[in-house]
Amino acid sequence: MILKSPFNDKEPKIDPTAFVAPNAVIIGDIEIQEGANIWFSAVLRADWGSIKIGKNTSVQDNCTIHAEPNSVAKIGENCILGHNCMVHGPTEIGNNVLIGINATILTHTKINSNCVIAAGSVVTERTICKSLVLYGGIPAEELKIYENEKKIARQITMGSTMYVSNGKKFKAFFDQNQNNIQ
Repeated sequence: MILKSPFNDKEPKIDPTAFVAPNAVIIGDIEIQEGANIWFSAVLRADWGSIKIGKNTSVQDNCTIHAEPNSVAKIGENCILGHNCMVHGPTEIGNNVLIGINATILTHTKINSNCVIAAGSVVTERTICKSLVLYGGIPAEELKIYENEKKIARQITMGSTMYVSNGKKFKAFFDQNQNNIQ
């Protein structure tokens, strides 16, 4: 379901190469860039604020992204937001970031590029997560420092590339079968 905001009449802008699952909810001032994929039952609600989803980023099943009034939840390129993630803006997530299953990212946070947030973690308000670090726990804290930036970026990009490929296949399937799906 793709809707304009009932508060300000802003409509989502979705690149034609992006995949948005038929039961995802996309509301308001949202930009979804090339190759991004928004999976089943995800909710992106920018009724008061804005949401930016970067190129080739995967927002997996049941994720929720919301932005407070006059704020932006910005997610960079080649990111993976695992199943059931919660991201509450204002927040800024860099490029090549992996956010594990069921992790929560609270307001006024910044997650720098090439960073990993472990499954089930809670990144509390006003936290700045450094590049090349694995964060985990409640509240999230540094667990490991990665030494090879190219390696961690490559691993995350490989994952996001796989989801781009899956998104293309699902998009083609739904485009071809839209009259047969109930």
